[in-house]
Amino acid sequence: MAARSKSSESKPEPVPRSGPHLPVYVVYGSEDFLRAEALEDVIQSVLGKDRDQMTLAEYAGPDARIEEVLDECRTPSLLAPVRLVLVRDADPFVSACREIIEKYLHSPSPTGVLVLECASWPKSTRLFKLVDEIGKNVACETPKGASVIGWLIERANDPHGCRLENAAARLLADLVGPQLGLLDMELCKLATYVAPRTQIGVKDVEQIVGESRAEVVFKIVDALCEGDAQGALELWDQVISHDKDAEYRAVGGLAYAVRRMAESRRLVDNGVPVGAVMKRAGVWGVDPGTFRRQVAKYSTDQWERVLSELLRMDVGSKSGLGNVRTGMEKLICSLAAAS
Repeated sequence: MAARSKSSESKPEPVPRSGPHLPVYVVYGSEDFLRAEALEDVIQSVLGKDRDQMTLAEYAGPDARIEEVLDECRTPSLLAPVRLVLVRDADPFVSACREIIEKYLHSPSPTGVLVLECASWPKSTRLFKLVDEIGKNVACETPKGASVIGWLIERANDPHGCRLENAAARLLADLVGPQLGLLDMELCKLATYVAPRTQIGVKDVEQIVGESRAEVVFKIVDALCEGDAQGALELWDQVISHDKDAEYRAVGGLAYAVRRMAESRRLVDNGVPVGAVMKRAGVWGVDPGTFRRQVAKYSTDQWERVLSELLRMDVGSKSGLGNVRTGMEKLICSLAAAS
C-alpha cells in the first residue's frame, strides 16, 4: 500500500471570508464592562441595531453542546443573510471542544457568525492564531495604573461629550477604584450634573462622587452588616428625600461603599492588619474589632455580587427597564436577611 503523502494528511488552509462579516469573533479578557461593550459592538456590526431576535442564538458556555452550536451556525436565517451564534462564558466550552471548533473554522458556514466570550484566551494556542487569520480576537483587559486616567479622559469625551481635567480623573479613580463599569456610571452622572457645561473639574467630582456626600450611604452599609433591615431602609428613605436625582446619585455612593468593603475583605483574607486595611479604606473613628466583624459579614464574592447588582440596577434605570427605589429596597432586605 502506498504511503499517504504528508500534504494529504494536513488540514486544509483556512480561507478568510469575503464580505462584510467575519466567520468568528472572540471577545476575551478580565474586564467585564469592556467585554459587554465589545460584544454589543460585534452584534450591532453583524446584525444592525434593529436586529431580529431570530437572527441571534445565545448559549451559556458551561451548558452549551457543540453540535447544537454548530448546527445553529450552519442553519441559514430566514430573516437575514446571516445568523449570529453567541456562546457566553465560553472557557469550559472551548476547553472541551477545542479540536472540533478548529475543524469547523477551517471550513466555516458562509451564513453563520460564531462569537465566543472568554475570560482566558492565550495567544500561543492554534485556535487563537486561526481566529486571527479568518476572524477577529478582541482583547478586553482592565487598564493598569496611569492608563486608567487616560481611559477616563477618553471615555469622558466619547461617549459622554465632556472634557475631564487630569486632576479630576485622578480623584475619580481614587474614589471609585479600577472597576470600569462603576467609573463609567460616575462619568454619566458627572456629565449630567455639569450640563450645559462640558468641562468636569475636581470640585464636580468632590460634589458628586466625594465621600462627604456619602456619609449616610456608608451608614446603610453598616446597618446591612448588622442585619438591621429597618434601619437600612429608613436611611435609604433619608437619602432619596433630598432631591429628584438622589436615587440616581445614591446608587453610585452605595457602589463606592460596597467596593470599599469588598477590597477590605480581600485584604483581611490576605493577612493585612486591620489597622492598615482601615487606613487604606479611609475608615476613621471606628473600633477595629467592629470593622473586622462588619467586613467579615459577607465574602469577597458576595460583596462583588452586590456591586454587580448595583450596576445592573443603574443600567436598568437608564433604559427604563428597572426602578431604582424598588430594586434597592429588595436588595437591602435580602442582604440584611443574609447577614
